[in-house]
Amino acid sequence: MCRKLFCLALMAMTLGFLSCSDDSGETPPAVKNVWGITYSHKNLGAYPDLFSKYWVYAYETSKNPDVGLRISGEYPDTRFFSFSVYNDMTGEVIDGLDDVHITPDKGSVNPYLATTESKGNRFTVYLLKQGTDLSLFPGAKEGNVCYFTDDVECLTVCLRHYLGVDEFGGVSLPVVEGVNLRTGKTVTTPDAVVSRATVMKQGNYEPVASDDNNEVPFILAPRGAYFPNNSTDYLFCRTKLTTDQVLSFSFIPVPVPSRVEDYLGARARYWSICIGSLQNTFSYSSFYDKMLSYPENEKITVIVVSANNPRLAEVKKAAADIPYSYVMEWDETIVDAHGKAIGDIIAIMYRNILPDKTWEHSIKNMEPVVSYGDPYSMVTNPETQIAHIALGDYGPLGVKQTTDEFLNKRK
Repeated sequence: MCRKLFCLALMAMTLGFLSCSDDSGETPPAVKNVWGITYSHKNLGAYPDLFSKYWVYAYETSKNPDVGLRISGEYPDTRFFSFSVYNDMTGEVIDGLDDVHITPDKGSVNPYLATTESKGNRFTVYLLKQGTDLSLFPGAKEGNVCYFTDDVECLTVCLRHYLGVDEFGGVSLPVVEGVNLRTGKTVTTPDAVVSRATVMKQGNYEPVASDDNNEVPFILAPRGAYFPNNSTDYLFCRTKLTTDQVLSFSFIPVPVPSRVEDYLGARARYWSICIGSLQNTFSYSSFYDKMLSYPENEKITVIVVSANNPRLAEVKKAAADIPYSYVMEWDETIVDAHGKAIGDIIAIMYRNILPDKTWEHSIKNMEPVVSYGDPYSMVTNPETQIAHIALGDYGPLGVKQTTDEFLNKRK
């Protein structure tokens, strides 16, 4: 059984769709809004991208042992979208589908594979228990099926959108229907329960010695077991940034496609830089690949500075003279929902969606540091764990300077 989470406000928003079960399959019940509220960087931790939206549906498979899901809808108008399936008890990812791999319904086209002017292109995906007879579901395509196992007691499905044309990607959210795994008939969609993915614990990160180092390496984030995005890999660094410091790093970004036709086989579909607070794991600043104009295979420079730095205007002016640079401000005085200032200990994430493992400079080929706390103290193989060593110019390396040092170097 899923962990009981007595978070009344969240339950009021998420659990407004209870009804009686009906396994007859003769008259399907009215469609429920199982997705609940929209999640984003404003109400979800774990360093989400500022340009993403999330919807979550969880149900107790232990109470619905013969029920799977059919999810149908229109392809949204987004830069990227995907489904991820999790064991809600452990947070481990079980399966998932990315937009380019979702086969369209008959008569529709997948707009993530080819440019099209047609609207209303639809898809249908299934979430079934391993061993289910697919012949019971004539519309099911092997590539459009996610599977779970008998030992999963509570299942979470997460729908992710990146850079949608509006909050919902210009379409209605997909319809979720229950299906009987033994008969293939439509049944009542299981009642939604609160997923652990939506109830983040308050961070309690303490400063470590390496936070004061002037050199700030990037390392590959471990997958972890707390609802990771199965389509994405991240390089990250953590450090302390005082009001009088400037952090900068340069690297060659992963090439990303400019045409839908190039999505398959791309080095990565999307990249972004995101800054979050170690205090609460919420994100407060971000930019993505198309927000900076730069030639392919040229270095860019990212400059991070406190919004309360008294010489901020001078830093921005100096940064304007650095080719292909982007200034990110961090306001350590912002007070979060827990009444605490987000502080000056930050995490910087370099996010790659669908990185290509066959590319020699891919972050997918790095080895994660399997530890929290002080991650740099856990590095055992710099050649595969430190980004600027493993990836050369394609791996960022942060350097902190005083404001005077930063400005004097550019006179």
